[in-house]
Amino acid sequence: MLRKYYSLAVASLLCGTLQAQDIYKVETFSGSDLNGTARFVGMGGAMNALGADLSTMGSNPAGIGMFRKSDASLSASCISQPNARLAMDINKVRGSFDQAGFVYAMKMPGEGKLKFVNFGFNYQKRRNLKNYAEVLGGQTNGWSQTDVFRQLSNGFDLNNDRDRDNMLPIVNAAYDAQLSNLQGVDLNGETYRFNGADAYNYQRVTWGGIQQYDFNISLNWKDQVYAGLTFGVYNVNMHSSLYYDEDLLFQHPTNGSVIVNGEGNLPYYYSYQDEAINGTGFDFKLGVIARPIEDSSFRIGFSVSTPIFFDLTQESSIYFNSPFALPREGDANYRPYAYSSNPDEYTESDFYTGGFDYRIRTPWKVNLSLGGTVGNFLALDGEYEATFYKSASVGYPDFDYYGFADGSTSNDRWINKDIDNYMQTTHTLRLGAEAKFADIMYLRAGYNYVSSPFKKSAFLDLFTPSPNYYARTNTDYLNLGDTQRVTLGLGCRSKHFYGDIAYQYQRQRGDLYAFNYFEGNTVQDNYLPAQKVNLDRHQVLFTVGYKF
Repeated sequence: MLRKYYSLAVASLLCGTLQAQDIYKVETFSGSDLNGTARFVGMGGAMNALGADLSTMGSNPAGIGMFRKSDASLSASCISQPNARLAMDINKVRGSFDQAGFVYAMKMPGEGKLKFVNFGFNYQKRRNLKNYAEVLGGQTNGWSQTDVFRQLSNGFDLNNDRDRDNMLPIVNAAYDAQLSNLQGVDLNGETYRFNGADAYNYQRVTWGGIQQYDFNISLNWKDQVYAGLTFGVYNVNMHSSLYYDEDLLFQHPTNGSVIVNGEGNLPYYYSYQDEAINGTGFDFKLGVIARPIEDSSFRIGFSVSTPIFFDLTQESSIYFNSPFALPREGDANYRPYAYSSNPDEYTESDFYTGGFDYRIRTPWKVNLSLGGTVGNFLALDGEYEATFYKSASVGYPDFDYYGFADGSTSNDRWINKDIDNYMQTTHTLRLGAEAKFADIMYLRAGYNYVSSPFKKSAFLDLFTPSPNYYARTNTDYLNLGDTQRVTLGLGCRSKHFYGDIAYQYQRQRGDLYAFNYFEGNTVQDNYLPAQKVNLDRHQVLFTVGYKF
């Protein structure tokens, strides 16, 4: 039975949590949005053979070598997720500062083969993490998140400090709220059998972003071969808050009656989480563009991007509120797991994990692009990009005797095995066109497709000895589907000034699981039904620039 929403704002006052790294975090930090200048977005990101746009600095650095004039630009956008709600003061519509950069085009003296040496800098929001996912009245087929707590705590004595130190924080907090072993509850001296969850409600809001700062040097050789190198620096600022509750079904063993609260509804527990990740990273990108036929505009582009080497820090906590009364001093009739209809007797618990440092190395990427112009009125570009997720890895900084990082990394072989088993190479197709009309006006259109990085069998495996699970405060995971983007753009250019506008529609769906429940030894067989979530969003982007 659905109940009124609990404000996620309360969560930020009660706790500050974060899920630890896993294959889903690897995807978050490895993927990227279609973002940058409005011209780049308007053409679906398909400009890596055409070049001469600041945003190509982060995809094919050779594109900067095609500038013959210096250039500076600024871009901002408005992003909307239509099915989102206002949560944590994050509205469904949000403004974003997406790009700022310049290129200094330095013409070489004389008539030598080296025509230009160009230098550039570009800030670009690599990923806008604004996102909202919701499931109301989700079905569990009778399973409950508390079944997972019971499975994870099996064989451990959570009254023992040593066992608690080796247990997931979310399980410790659930145990303190009397939620880790719900076989039944006591009511007025009678035991009601626990028959799982009737339904659950789930709301997660995410915000923040990954900022990319690119430094570029590029060369123009005889106006036929262009080469470039980009050094990228990244800043991570990610936050996420989660509200989750379950209706619990307790039945009398003989007459079949069920426990209800004072409002006639099934009893329920709820939890709050508030996630935060901060960190930095760096990478290199190397690219080349060639015109194989001297008197033709046809171009071939190729680029390679190294992994981004991220150093990240998280903080974690979890808060539970359950309807099971703790023993009161002098209460001789108290029994464990005693249900109370009095909210003043509900049990609260929370757990804070402190700082947790780890490293993610994202996958290698390669890009092949083809482009050219038809007369002076039409430009076309098409490209393919592969991201090799099996080359990604997760590790932890090693520390010396005095507690200082010594520069080395210990790999997490359990998560890295999950990457091998449940992630796959993503294939990206980009197509773009730009048509000139009315001398100074340009019309653009693009299409962008990215395949899913997850195999159908992907899941969040909490049942491994990976060190990261000592900081685990969540059980949910989202298997993202393919991403499709359709874009349109319009530009106006004078001798020095230019302005562009682009619209982007992004369609993406996913399968959400509130937890992973299994039986026997087949951990990957999740008995919980997937819930379809809609992550579609719209973006309107503006760019102003000056050529000199």
